[in-house]
Amino acid sequence: MLLGLTGGYCAGKNTAGDFLERRGWASIDVDKLGHQALELARDEVVGRFDAVARSRFGKGLLDERGGLDRRLLGAIVFSEPRLLGEHEAIVHPIMYRLVDEAAADLSEAARSRGESGARVVINAAILYKMPILASCEAVIEVRAPLLRRLARAKARDGLGFRKALERIGRQGALWRLRPRDRPPVLVLRNDGDAKKLERRLEALLAEIGPE
Repeated sequence: MLLGLTGGYCAGKNTAGDFLERRGWASIDVDKLGHQALELARDEVVGRFDAVARSRFGKGLLDERGGLDRRLLGAIVFSEPRLLGEHEAIVHPIMYRLVDEAAADLSEAARSRGESGARVVINAAILYKMPILASCEAVIEVRAPLLRRLARAKARDGLGFRKALERIGRQGALWRLRPRDRPPVLVLRNDGDAKKLERRLEALLAEIGPE
């Protein structure tokens, strides 16, 4: 079974993902694969954005050790929709391929163990943009009250309200891509403690079907 898991910034998506992993689901963390994809595309990314970094910030994208300054890159690509689109056009195809390969590897591993199929969750903030969405049997979308998300952004990432609201606002276009029919999207409300979230997630899993 392939399950999608998504949610906005500081809504509690990873908390739900941790619970699924404890229940025996194999998790594909798209954020981590995104970092891997960025490294694979590093030469092309530097070739496209290094001059922009130097003109705007007076330094290149590579640090003293030759590593990619992801914070500086983020400041550039999130400054303009056009630049973000160019960055995604370079990195996202590689990331999508890595996700597909990871899902195929997990399925093959399950078959080799004599299991009928793997229980795999795709943990991705940008799930609604990804081709693998069409292969998901269902999607769980985590939602939380805005004030709770702002408080979590401050506690976890040290962001003030304005910066947190900007980050939340940038994700707005994703929700307009939410599928209307298939796969079904089940909302997981995160407005209590972790135990309450787990109970609600258990109920959604039962609604999706036997694991």
